[in-house]
Amino acid sequence: MTDPRLALVFDDGYRSDFDMLRPALADLDAPMTLAIVPGWLGGEDHITADELATLAAEGHEVLSHGRRHRYLGTHRVTADASAGDRRVTLDNHVFPDDDHGVYVGDTYEITNGEDAETLTLAEKLGTDDEPIMEFETAISGDYTAGEAVVRPTMATIEDEIVGVREEFDDLGFDPTGFVFPYDATDPRAWDVASEEYDTIANAGVRSLPNPAGTLPTNWRRYYLQTSHQTRPELAAYLDTLAEQGGVGILAGHSDWESVPEERVIWTVEAARERGIEVTTLHEAAER
Repeated sequence: MTDPRLALVFDDGYRSDFDMLRPALADLDAPMTLAIVPGWLGGEDHITADELATLAAEGHEVLSHGRRHRYLGTHRVTADASAGDRRVTLDNHVFPDDDHGVYVGDTYEITNGEDAETLTLAEKLGTDDEPIMEFETAISGDYTAGEAVVRPTMATIEDEIVGVREEFDDLGFDPTGFVFPYDATDPRAWDVASEEYDTIANAGVRSLPNPAGTLPTNWRRYYLQTSHQTRPELAAYLDTLAEQGGVGILAGHSDWESVPEERVIWTVEAARERGIEVTTLHEAAER
């Protein structure tokens, strides 16, 4: 058994990372790990590049959270699509009214496992419950609902995972870890990220801590948010980590009401009471 370690990962670079979590964790002498989309720095409710540099200088880790926070998983086709159609109805994560996740101009592949073709997204339509992708050109084949998917092409995947390096270089950072936007991926995206980064922390449903020996590119995380775990459930997670060793990863979005300051403080104190070291992903991977 390896000594138990716990990393706290906070997504998206919210201003509350700096204003709320920074002083709270300084009092506890505990680091956090920040999953950052470079293009969001300095935006509304987000930290600036200078503030991120301050956090890094104080010992907090910077991870890559993608170039544009693209959804890199597959979208299941939910209505039959026929040759000549430009619109395809999907299951989720297109979010027509959102300015991230899915981007006009990106290339996608529609495939049923046998036939496949590449298309460029022209517009997001429909509703969040029944989103529609409209492509610049019509599809040439027939695709059956429930048996076909629309997914990012390798060019889109590589721009999101590898291309973001350019923006981090400009900021003076060289992240060694990656968190998939929306915790969504598929084997193609996972392969790219595993080649590019040393650690990957991606959510699993009701995830448990990662046992000793788990590849750092296959680490799972779960949420410390009050919407996902009660305090007894969080305590049980930490008990398991303390007993089995390995790496626990608890995540959240500090701007959300479900991540109050007291929940983060309680988690750090409860971990240390159990002999668990609170660290960063990079440091955890080096053990």
